[in-house]
Amino acid sequence: MFKDSVFVWFLLLVVMCGWGCTTDVELNAPYEERTLAFSLLDAGADEQWVRVNRTWLGEGNNLDFAQIADSSEYGPGEVIIKVEGFSDDDTAFSLPLVTYTAQDSVLQDKDENGIFFGPEYRAYHFATPGGLEISAPGNSGDLRVYRLTVDFADGRSPLTGVTTLIGESLGNISNPPSGIPGFSLNFASGSGGFVTYPNVNFKWSSTTGAKRYEAAIEVLYTERVWTDLAHTELASETEKVLQWDLGEETTSDDEGGEEIKLPVNGEGFFLFLANSLEADPLVTRELGSWNNNIDRVRAFNFVLSIANEELDTYLAVNAPVTGIIQDRPVYTNITGGLGLFASRAKQEVSGLGISKSSVEELVEGEHTAALQFCLPPETEGDVAEFACP
Repeated sequence: MFKDSVFVWFLLLVVMCGWGCTTDVELNAPYEERTLAFSLLDAGADEQWVRVNRTWLGEGNNLDFAQIADSSEYGPGEVIIKVEGFSDDDTAFSLPLVTYTAQDSVLQDKDENGIFFGPEYRAYHFATPGGLEISAPGNSGDLRVYRLTVDFADGRSPLTGVTTLIGESLGNISNPPSGIPGFSLNFASGSGGFVTYPNVNFKWSSTTGAKRYEAAIEVLYTERVWTDLAHTELASETEKVLQWDLGEETTSDDEGGEEIKLPVNGEGFFLFLANSLEADPLVTRELGSWNNNIDRVRAFNFVLSIANEELDTYLAVNAPVTGIIQDRPVYTNITGGLGLFASRAKQEVSGLGISKSSVEELVEGEHTAALQFCLPPETEGDVAEFACP
């Protein structure tokens, strides 16, 4: 009796499901447009840029809609973008010291092989001749605050974002020193089979408003391609810059004045070149340029790329996931939409030289001899033997 009752209820459930179910599935939720704004202010730049886009949702393949410009871009006059500078972070109750209104431009350098419409795209920019003011008026030592506002011609609620800038001071870099022309980097000591690789100790103190530093060495060289193994007929000559990323450091706060040390083992320089460049008997490489005023080769720039706290947080949230949990939070500091309004800066010591033992290892050492490096032909002094023919 119990089994029969169960069977009857099961049949009834099957029949009801057959009547009440449908194979039609609604994949798209009700559409709600979201606006995305992205801008990184640079106090040292003469022009600032802002990107403003929107989300879209269509019936069909959304990869097809991505190839239509107005799916993700606003048309001329649909958005009005302002950036205002204030003396403190209480922007709601203070008047702006300066106001910039962005103009839109259609650029042509987007990868047309991507999933979005290209090579044209719309971006917004405003001129800042001589850069942006960093400090607030007076002697308070505070940073000026900038607010981004995106207004809409149809009257909907605006987007806003707030950021400070990064103080810029070359003197924050203590090693390599900026006041010694042609200061030489030493990546190797000794010669022949007795080579050692000392640490190069890069040092700087943090700047007000800065939270993250990414350090790099730019290697300057001229690449020559020859048509013959004797290197008598030149096919092409190209000046090149190769960036060796040294690592990144973060500060405990953005108040400035924190000493940062980044030791880098010298062998890493030769390994970096060996892994980045292709050995080819028809290719020679002339390192740097000879400077007669200091009688040295200038071959490197030490560069710090700097992020403020908002940009540091954004980079940290979007760093590659290495753990078991693959989900990541969405970071935005844009009110009323999504995106990022932050600041960046760059500091560098340029025109650095290279020690004799490092040149010898570069030209004759096990890691890089096949790359056929040499110094400029006019090179004199104790490294003249390594000059290009």
